[in-house]
Amino acid sequence: MPPQLHSRVLIKHFLTIFLPLSTLVGGVLGTIYYQEVQTQKVVLKTNELRKVDLQTKIISTDFHSVVSDLIVISRQNELEGILEKVKGEQQKLAQEFLLISRYKKLYDQIRFLDESGKEVVRVNFNRGEPQIVPEEKLQVQAKRYWFNDTLQLNQGQVFVSPLDLNIERGQVEQPLKPMIRFGTPVFDRRGQKRGIVVLNYFGAKLLDNFNQALVNASSQGMLLNADGYWLKAPKPKDEWGFMFPERQNRTFGKAFPQAWQQISQTESGQFQTSEGMFTFTTVYPLVEGQKSSTGAGKAFAPSNNQIDIKSYYWKIVSRVSPQTLTTKSNQFLNKLLLLYAGLVGLIGIGSWLLARARVNRQMSQIELRQSEAQLRELVEREKILKTRLSSQIRNSLDVNTILSTVVGEVRELLEIDRCQFFWCHTQDESTTFQLSQEACAPDLPESLKDCHIQKLEVLNQTVLRNNLLRLDDIATDSGLDGKNADLLMTLGLKSLLAVSVYTQSSCLGVIVCEHTRALRSWTDYEVELIRGLADQLAIAIDQAQLYNQSRDATAAATAQAEQLNQALHNLKQTQAQLIQTEKMSSLGQLVAGVAHEINNPVNFIYGNLTHVNEYTLGLLELVKLYQKSNTNPTNEVQAQIEAIELDFIVEDLPKILASMKIGANRIREIVLSLRNFSRLDEADMKPVNIHEGIDNTLLILQNRLKQTSGNPGIQIVKEYGDIPLVECYAGQLNQVFMNLITNAIDALDSYNNQRTPEDIEANPSQILIRTNLRNSDRITIQIADNGSGITPAVKQRLFNPFFTTKPAGKGTGLGLAISAQIVTEKHNGAIWCVSEPGQGAEFWVEIPIWQSCKLPTTNAVIIS
Repeated sequence: MPPQLHSRVLIKHFLTIFLPLSTLVGGVLGTIYYQEVQTQKVVLKTNELRKVDLQTKIISTDFHSVVSDLIVISRQNELEGILEKVKGEQQKLAQEFLLISRYKKLYDQIRFLDESGKEVVRVNFNRGEPQIVPEEKLQVQAKRYWFNDTLQLNQGQVFVSPLDLNIERGQVEQPLKPMIRFGTPVFDRRGQKRGIVVLNYFGAKLLDNFNQALVNASSQGMLLNADGYWLKAPKPKDEWGFMFPERQNRTFGKAFPQAWQQISQTESGQFQTSEGMFTFTTVYPLVEGQKSSTGAGKAFAPSNNQIDIKSYYWKIVSRVSPQTLTTKSNQFLNKLLLLYAGLVGLIGIGSWLLARARVNRQMSQIELRQSEAQLRELVEREKILKTRLSSQIRNSLDVNTILSTVVGEVRELLEIDRCQFFWCHTQDESTTFQLSQEACAPDLPESLKDCHIQKLEVLNQTVLRNNLLRLDDIATDSGLDGKNADLLMTLGLKSLLAVSVYTQSSCLGVIVCEHTRALRSWTDYEVELIRGLADQLAIAIDQAQLYNQSRDATAAATAQAEQLNQALHNLKQTQAQLIQTEKMSSLGQLVAGVAHEINNPVNFIYGNLTHVNEYTLGLLELVKLYQKSNTNPTNEVQAQIEAIELDFIVEDLPKILASMKIGANRIREIVLSLRNFSRLDEADMKPVNIHEGIDNTLLILQNRLKQTSGNPGIQIVKEYGDIPLVECYAGQLNQVFMNLITNAIDALDSYNNQRTPEDIEANPSQILIRTNLRNSDRITIQIADNGSGITPAVKQRLFNPFFTTKPAGKGTGLGLAISAQIVTEKHNGAIWCVSEPGQGAEFWVEIPIWQSCKLPTTNAVIIS
């Protein structure tokens, strides 16, 4: 073959092999490239969505944990003790806060404030250690927006402030301290709002948890508020733009206007623009029952607006830059081009290149699984905090209260360092001054708070001679002798104003206004103001003394009237007790007698049933043996077997005997319940199972509870707690349970007469009986129905003897009166009713477990 032909054939065969293979390899590599790009996009989108979802869960979980801690702390026993003014509870609460802060290390401050805004307990977290703030350094936060917004909430509601930076003395605190304040109102046992608990939660902790989801991520995670300001940005200098005037234009909308237009109008999504791929969602940290506001731009300004839970939200945005989106795909394309160039030169290595592509795909899947595992390894932390205090100032004609109010108002009105009131006592020729009330500026140094100005002779001159002492500059005043001037300057005083107070009752006093940190020129207006106030104060003191005298006279008159009313009340109580005692004694004797008379024949029947059963089984066994031995009975015997249905008797007779035994056992249980209910043999106090007494009462009333043709029936719901035996008069307590449950049945029967059968079926009558252990030394029994409820007018008279709302002949009006007497006088307990029209009625009985542990509410009948 000529060389030229050889060359042409070689070229032809080369082309025949090369072109199809190169085309096939090119198509395969093109397909691989397309699939790889799509896989990378799917992986990237999935990771971004999961990352954003995980960040949302982290924020929601953190909020839920803080709120849960806040609710738990607000129900601490130490707070209840403080509200009840138990000594030592304030120190215990402070120690609890200290332990919580040291363990959690998540709260900047834990505070308990009363409804006036004064801090009662506060724990600060500084330099990695918590510290209890001394009482003298506690502050009044009444002008803070978060205090007022929290105080307006109802029981169980929670206030959550916006996430912003902490402000101290009107300036953003440095270094920056992100903060969220959680607060809830605190109520006492009577349902009165007594203060709030506030947790200053380190917002940096939430942002740190937020950042952990970005570990090993190729995207930029951002947290935005509703206005598009960065709470967490790629560049720290862009964060908190709404807190710094120079950063007002640093918003997400300014940096990415096209993306912000879509993000701000949509709850969640994922899209791609020329600025990159954006994955976003809207997180609503608040749940039902939680409130917030827009906050305040100044430290002591009120919040601008109240917002609902749907208006309190953040935007979580994850951005993948265009460079990141194309980097991997471009790198992969370059590899494929190099691979394709190699295949053009060496077709034989095409299989190797395909295998390499397959390996590359497997590596991509492994990377995806590793990324998912990393996203699931985040840990949550719980945070607790609680603070609360309450106090109420009463306006009265008490002299000390009047004087305290006067000196406080004078100090605030004149903006002076201190205002004092002294009583002047003159005996023989000597005059002494007694400090009665004092008001000092909160920021007055400790060294200036101890002042013995009452030892000055100038006060004696003011009260007895001049009626006024006015010193604008103590150091240069010419009317002041050197001795008094030196003493005043030694005490740190620079200016002084004193005005005498003369009363019609010959009481003498003096109002002293002091300024210690700067000179104060007293104006004529201020002098006249203090003089007028002194005249009004003298009148007020006279009125208070007259009021005290008239109150004493009134008290003497009312004491006699109360004695007469008490005698009448005791007479009515004695009459009611005699009637009820006689009735219950007769009923108890009747129940005990009936139980005894029934018990004997029932025991006879029950005891003989065992023998009857044995005899019957023996006879039946004998019949079977006879039938087995005599397989061909006579016609007469066969006819009798068929007539009496012997097979049926053999099968049914043991069942009848078993039923008789069950019935006899039921009668024995009823008799036992009747004997337990009457308790005639237990005249002394004994430890008793309260649940047994309630169950015996329900057994006696079973005929009124079960459903019949004319009675829809009443459901009994028992929620028995784990309570110990209770020292009590068992029969008398059973009488209380009988009265309360009978009243509930009567109320439900009356209510059902007013309802349609459909309404009764949809909302069946129900009596709830609940027992609980309270404070380890007492128990409570709650008996509640879902009837029509009780009006306030009726509730006020529920426990009065002979008062009843039942028709004539159906009630004596003694049941609740006797029940209250048994609980309060016989068992040192308390009984009260909680009811609203249309909401049913609930009666509470509270008694000590041992009679040596009397309740604070002994002999109390409460109407709620």
